Amino acid sequence: MYKILLTALIFVSVLNAQIRIVNSDGLNFKCLTASFYEPKMGLMKYFDRNGLKVDIGNSVDLIEMKNKNYTITLGADFFAYVLVNNYGFLILRVEAIDGFFGGNVSVNGERFSGRFRILHRSAHLVDEYGELNRKPFPFTGEFADLILAFTREFYRLYGGLSYTFRIKPADVKRFYLQSGFELFKDVNPVTAIFACDVKFLSEIFGLSLIGGIKLGRWNSRGIFIYIVFYDGFDIYGQYFNLKKKFGGLGCSFEF
Repeated sequence: MYKILLTALIFVSVLNAQIRIVNSDGLNFKCLTASFYEPKMGLMKYFDRNGLKVDIGNSVDLIEMKNKNYTITLGADFFAYVLVNNYGFLILRVEAIDGFFGGNVSVNGERFSGRFRILHRSAHLVDEYGELNRKPFPFTGEFADLILAFTREFYRLYGGLSYTFRIKPADVKRFYLQSGFELFKDVNPVTAIFACDVKFLSEIFGLSLIGGIKLGRWNSRGIFIYIVFYDGFDIYGQYFNLKKKFGGLGCSFEF
């Protein structure tokens, strides 16, 4: 009898509980929505091939210094994105993987913000390189990037640069400029988002457009369902000198 009453109380408590997205203040500098070189967690289905892009990783703020005008944080970034080919129901083979790890310093004021990162990157062919018309080679190095942003109620504009100070192979492009924007509109309980990111110097290295709906606020935890279009050099290091154009449907669990 006691167990029956206890089970009934638990069941009633679950029915009365409010299920919702857990809100948070998010990162001091929100990861760029349309850039691929950012920590993410989720997956994307390519439209033009039977494959997935799987994102694994996180960015965390560890130390915070704050006054009435701005907040400075020191954080860590550990993430990877993986090219996975589908050979049947839950039969997946990894073709390529790019991994990143390092740290960041970010500053956030009322409207202006910035982030400086130093990251290690390495890229690998995995399960299928013997079947591809591509021979694996060492791809490894370190780079630094700086992004400055201006944010208002419905948008964020940003610009910056990236420099790779050690890289193998030597013919990888070491320096590029970066700019973009993010538009967002709360339509409770979701947020509509559209973002653009461009990496360029004497030519456009990569153009990324992304749009979708997020369950949660723009700068908080949430579930982001999106469509993406990319045109530029391949995002996977083992294919760094190949041009690639693709679209996809994705889902990201934002932190």
